[in-house]
Amino acid sequence: MQIVKKHFKKYFLFILALITLLVLFLFKSYPLLAERIYSNGIYPVVAAFLSSVSRLFPFSLDDFFYLGLILLFCLGIVLLVLRRISLGSFLFRIAQLLAMVFVLFYWSWGFNYYRADVHTRMELHKNLPDTEVFIEVFEDIIEQANNSYVDYCILNHDELDSCIEASFSQISDELKLKYSQGYRRVKEITLSSWFAKATILGYYGPFFNEVHINSYLTGLDVPVVMAHEKAHQFGITGEAEASFYGWLVCVKSNQNFVRYSGWMYALDYFLFESRDLPNRKELIEKIRPEVIEDLKYRYQYWHNWRNEKMDRVARKMNDVYLKTNGVESGIDDYGDMVQLIVDYQLKIHREK
Repeated sequence: MQIVKKHFKKYFLFILALITLLVLFLFKSYPLLAERIYSNGIYPVVAAFLSSVSRLFPFSLDDFFYLGLILLFCLGIVLLVLRRISLGSFLFRIAQLLAMVFVLFYWSWGFNYYRADVHTRMELHKNLPDTEVFIEVFEDIIEQANNSYVDYCILNHDELDSCIEASFSQISDELKLKYSQGYRRVKEITLSSWFAKATILGYYGPFFNEVHINSYLTGLDVPVVMAHEKAHQFGITGEAEASFYGWLVCVKSNQNFVRYSGWMYALDYFLFESRDLPNRKELIEKIRPEVIEDLKYRYQYWHNWRNEKMDRVARKMNDVYLKTNGVESGIDDYGDMVQLIVDYQLKIHREK
């Protein structure tokens, strides 16, 4: 009996990892099951618990978690070099550590990768690519950005946070989200300048349910990046879906500057997607000069920050991460944001 207990304790993490892997395959095969059991059942409870812990700390617990993993690995290397542990023991401990991270990641957030997609959740019809429809929605985006233009509004992060939360609460039924799933305290990225060089504006920490934003964001970036990362906290894993939720939350806000930030966000995406349109110049001429100036300023700002090598490495790592978690398009998933806006805008027009 003692031998059984000893072996069970030794291989406990591997058993949990195997169970997690089986659940992963189950949810991957049945997205609606993942939606019902995990995303709308288990996860909101987990999110509320983790956020109640992380909110007590002004710094990022996820960053310390990652640092702890690195230090443990380095300690293992030192002990191995000093021959305090054998190679076999070192590799076994590393395997245990990876199994622990694997289990924690999926049960704390990662299973949301296999939930039903946003088209299913929000009953959006996925329209086929159509240039005329794209131009029609693009013109609407331009008009909305022009009409919502306001001078830079000096709001601190707490005030913007409250505006974003109010909008999430107001349209949670439309987004098919259970509000509130805990308290989303926004934290600044620990190494913001390094991340800025890699053009990483924010990230979500799954292990402690933390929203991080870059401290070097422009004023226009702050609302949409906040909303994007908060969408991740609600279990929205895909980057395109999180961007779509972030956009919708901003443009439905009661705060003028937050709305303008949302429409500018969409305009930026549509301008990029329109690069091959023959009448692109005519469309751009419809954008009011003040909005053009804001677009130019934002582009130049991040161009000055960008380090090409760091950006390329960060994009490659993100691409691998997304594909590993079932996002087939990898980093190109960000571009699907335009498709989602088109599908949503057409739905709204049909319902009018």
